[in-house]
Amino acid sequence: MMKKAVKQFMACCLAVGITFGSFGTVALADNNRSMTLAGLSETNTVVSSSSTLVGLSETDAVVSTEGAQSAAADTDVSDEAAEASESVDTTTDAAAETADTDAAADAEAVSAETEAQTETEAVYDTSMSGELAFAQCENYINVRAEASVDGEVVGKVYNNGSVTILGQLGDWYEVQSGNVTGYVNAAYFATGEEADTIAEAVAYNVATVNAEGLWVHSEASEDSSTIGMVYSSDQLEVVAYEGDWMKVVLEDGTYGYINAWYVNYDTYYSTAETLEEEQERLDAQWLAYLAEQEAEAAAAEAAAEAAAAEAAAAEAAAAETEAYTYTETYTDSSSASSSSSSSLSEAQAAVDEAYQTYLEAQEAADAATQQADEQLVYDTYDEAVAAYQEYLSAVAVADELKYSTTTDTSAAADTSASETTYTEAAASTETTYTEAAQTEAAQTEAVQTEAAQTEAAQTASTEASTTTTSTSSSSSTGQAIANYAVQFVGNPYVYGGTSLTNGADCSGFTQSVFANFGISIPRTAAAQASSGTSVSLSDIQAGDLLFYSDGSGISHVALYIGNGQVVHASTSSTGIIISSYNYRTPVCARRYW
Repeated sequence: MMKKAVKQFMACCLAVGITFGSFGTVALADNNRSMTLAGLSETNTVVSSSSTLVGLSETDAVVSTEGAQSAAADTDVSDEAAEASESVDTTTDAAAETADTDAAADAEAVSAETEAQTETEAVYDTSMSGELAFAQCENYINVRAEASVDGEVVGKVYNNGSVTILGQLGDWYEVQSGNVTGYVNAAYFATGEEADTIAEAVAYNVATVNAEGLWVHSEASEDSSTIGMVYSSDQLEVVAYEGDWMKVVLEDGTYGYINAWYVNYDTYYSTAETLEEEQERLDAQWLAYLAEQEAEAAAAEAAAEAAAAEAAAAEAAAAETEAYTYTETYTDSSSASSSSSSSLSEAQAAVDEAYQTYLEAQEAADAATQQADEQLVYDTYDEAVAAYQEYLSAVAVADELKYSTTTDTSAAADTSASETTYTEAAASTETTYTEAAQTEAAQTEAVQTEAAQTEAAQTASTEASTTTTSTSSSSSTGQAIANYAVQFVGNPYVYGGTSLTNGADCSGFTQSVFANFGISIPRTAAAQASSGTSVSLSDIQAGDLLFYSDGSGISHVALYIGNGQVVHASTSSTGIIISSYNYRTPVCARRYW
């Protein structure tokens, strides 16, 4: 289009006698030559006399002989020039219109591409900034460095743990909790009214005393009696806030009222933990578990050695008794003793094998702690616990067999001794028939009486065995509770807390352990000591609760785990630990299973 316009423009120039030299100088056609301008006839020459064309010098005048033809030529040239000019203008306008159209199309394409890109990119929304949200999951939710499932895990927030929302990016919340900042999947967090409901249920409210000394009253009144005093910086769990008074729980589990004007009131929620914090907690738990296992293994080994020594003594006593019997009597007792000894040896071999299996499982568990596979640590831990339980079962079988063997041997020894006495008495009284008969009758009666007693003892033994089996079955739940509780050894003590991982006090710890088995118990130690089923301290079993007093009331609770030991949330400096059940004198026991 542009090329055609240029040609038309040059034609117009030639029509008026303008040519372009090699240096771009404008010149008029020589009138002495008989040349015709392109597109014009011979009569259509340019007419000019002395006049000078605009932009040309006087020496460049156009020469012609006929003025009329010049006028006509001027008209024709003007028309042609006008037409050429119109053509050029039309072409220019078309090009401009095309350029405008192309620019508009490009602008629309860029705008559409920008809008599409904007639609696909998530927008960071800060409308929820500062809101409190609570994790709702079975165990824990990962906190990641980026808003993606491929993001690096930087921490964990456990069920009902709290986070503060910083913003939202698509389906992810950016949150801050404890020492952790990162992104979590929004689908697993409760907000709004649901979060408010959860907050009321899991909040831990604390009053910190800021007076040098503050009386604790029995009622929310200055006129009520005082039941104790708390001091500066003491922290008390608040169970109710009533006007100017707070209802609090004292260390011994009793309730009282303090004046709210003299304390600072804070509300706490469980927060997330970094991977480093989690590892420190797991390491502490594992070391506590190893120490516990070593202590239990040493106690079990000592018990096994004592049992073996007792069995050896019983066998020696039985052998000594059998040495005084006649041959025929001794043969029968020897057969029974040999059978019992064989069974006892097999049981002892089973104990030794179970103990070796346990040691190997324990060694594997120890080795797992040196690796980065957290699941392997838990798996080997479970295997070690199972192996240890098998070992305890083998010891129980051996002990029962030893008891049975000792009873049978004693009965046989008594019978043999009776028969020996009877035989000797009969031999010594052969000279006097009447006396011998009387003696024989007496001896026979003694044998019958002793046989009856032996049968009664066997019946009692059977009944005791049946009772033991029944008790063992009923105590399986208690043992399961104890086994579950010890896995939290090493976790922190937090006054008023109920979290098995992030911190609990003594009654909060026991309440949360039982809750795992669907068993609901009161919140405080004093209330727990007043509920459940009373158990004699001489009959306690794993899973029972033991209570301790400070002289004025129940002040502490611990969970009995067997072998004379308890697990409990002790103090803020020691955390959750295992102790001897009588490290303090327990005053009562309760059973909830």
